[in-house]
Amino acid sequence: MRRAFAAAATAAMVTTGCSVGLGDLPLPAPGMGAGGGYMITAVFANALNLPAEASVKLSGADVGQLRSLVAKNYTAVAELQIKTGVEIPQGSTVELRSATPLGDVFVAINPPTPPEPGAPLLKDGDTVGLDSTAAAATVEAVMSSAAIAVNGGTIRNLTNLLNGAGRATGDQGEAFGNLINLTDEVLGKLNARSGDIEEALTETSALADRLDEKNPAMTEILEAIGPATDVLAANTDQITDVVVQLGATTRQLGRFPSIAGTDDSGRSVIGDMNTLSRAWNDVAQSPDTSLAALNRLMPVLVKATSGSAVPLTVSIDRLVLGSIPDIGFKGDPAFHGPKRGDWAEMAGSVKYVLWRLQERVVGKGPESQMGQTQFAPAGPPLPPVLGEGPPPGPPPPVAPASGQEPPR
Repeated sequence: MRRAFAAAATAAMVTTGCSVGLGDLPLPAPGMGAGGGYMITAVFANALNLPAEASVKLSGADVGQLRSLVAKNYTAVAELQIKTGVEIPQGSTVELRSATPLGDVFVAINPPTPPEPGAPLLKDGDTVGLDSTAAAATVEAVMSSAAIAVNGGTIRNLTNLLNGAGRATGDQGEAFGNLINLTDEVLGKLNARSGDIEEALTETSALADRLDEKNPAMTEILEAIGPATDVLAANTDQITDVVVQLGATTRQLGRFPSIAGTDDSGRSVIGDMNTLSRAWNDVAQSPDTSLAALNRLMPVLVKATSGSAVPLTVSIDRLVLGSIPDIGFKGDPAFHGPKRGDWAEMAGSVKYVLWRLQERVVGKGPESQMGQTQFAPAGPPLPPVLGEGPPPGPPPPVAPASGQEPPR
């Protein structure tokens, strides 16, 4: 019964001339499923062919759909409904993409990279501005670019470039191939040492971090060097003169055979200086220094000159002869030869030295054991001789009278 009714309906449609296409058949529309979700707004400069109720994808997964698309202020404002539980961090970008060249356009949400833990999330009513939205290239734009590349002479220019390179190499094609092979070997070695290169770059980065940490100290050092650089800048002429004099000295030293490299004896200035140093060291340390040690210096001194004599240049600017006046010198009246009174002072100086020597040897004062005690006679005193005075020596002490004090 039912089959007969379906066949009759089909025959009626055919006979009546009614045409039904695939576009007239009802298709299921994408839906959100259970739950409402939240709404966010995305502003695009170009909405392309974004269909109604287009899918919204996050990392390739469907997380919502397009609810409305209106034009406002020459921009396309899209209302996106996101499923409940889907977290979209702030700073995400929204793009219009196409899965295939002839496929439908969908809305793709790209989280920020690298992800930041704890970043704030987009909430209901938030808007993603023009600076965070973009539209993918359309098929028409890709085909137009390809047509320009083909018809605009790009392929022809590339062909001319390759032909010109072939003509430039000429018969050196083998050498050019060897160059390519060597380049390939160099790249292979660099690739093999990529670990070392990476380690070197890491160490360089660590060094840069240390320098950055020491930046305040380096700043202080540079500030402290500032006055020194100012002094150097103020004395540039003097420094230049010193450098010129050093250059002249170097040229003079270059005349020595040992320095100029023309000495065939195998000796050098450094060797001669070592010989001089050892000789002076022996002279300074040896308690029995003799002329034999000094004679060791003579060969070096003789070799340092071009002959057996040492040329000297003496310039006498002023001759001073004591109190005698000269040109530019009035004479020094305090400078004179020995006088008669100087001999007595010299004798006194010698006497003073002898006294000091006596104090060091036998002691100081009349009680010293040097025969300086007064003569004491032994035995009874000698009788006085007629016509002569009292015997030599100190007078005998006189007894004081009664009631008088002895002399002091």
